[in-house]
Amino acid sequence: MTSSEIASESKAARTRQRILAAAAHEFALHGYGGASLRLIADAADLKVGSLAFHFATKDDLVAAALADGVDSAREALAAAVAAVPDDATPGERLRAAILGHLDALHASDDRASAVVRMVETLPLHLRADHVRHERRFGKVWLDVLARGRDDGVVRDDVDLRVLRDLVVGALNSTSTTSPVARPARGAVVETLLALLSPR
Repeated sequence: MTSSEIASESKAARTRQRILAAAAHEFALHGYGGASLRLIADAADLKVGSLAFHFATKDDLVAAALADGVDSAREALAAAVAAVPDDATPGERLRAAILGHLDALHASDDRASAVVRMVETLPLHLRADHVRHERRFGKVWLDVLARGRDDGVVRDDVDLRVLRDLVVGALNSTSTTSPVARPARGAVVETLLALLSPR
């Protein structure tokens, strides 16, 4: 590959990331149905027609924004869990997972908020593709909870998949509140730990 081809590819990748960031912001504010391609293009400093070079349709852009949001959250969650020292207590590992999820959700960009806002209103054809990314994210949480159960800090009298869905849903619900009304991180963490712990 020549240096001009590399530069061109790099420019295209940067433009794509600008579009995804602008799309995430628009989708976080207005959801799937209310999002405007014109506003996305304006925010990415492009013409609406230029979006088609990177994403042929609005649905292609939605699918890419959803994948980007879920995959970045999964990577942040997995990194938070992996960063826990080997000699940490099981409770500290579980706390790290909760905080990692909250950090990904409340990061300065809109990726996770866009996913939470859009996911329930997606058309079936987009929902089906998105499920694959959700499953990979859910697997990280399922592993965390299974290890917590084995270590005695997560209840063993409930279905872990249901528990996982409830934990993720509870954490995700904090992204739909304004930062001013959002419950304190410490309160969220301590409440979840109390609900998860064996009686």
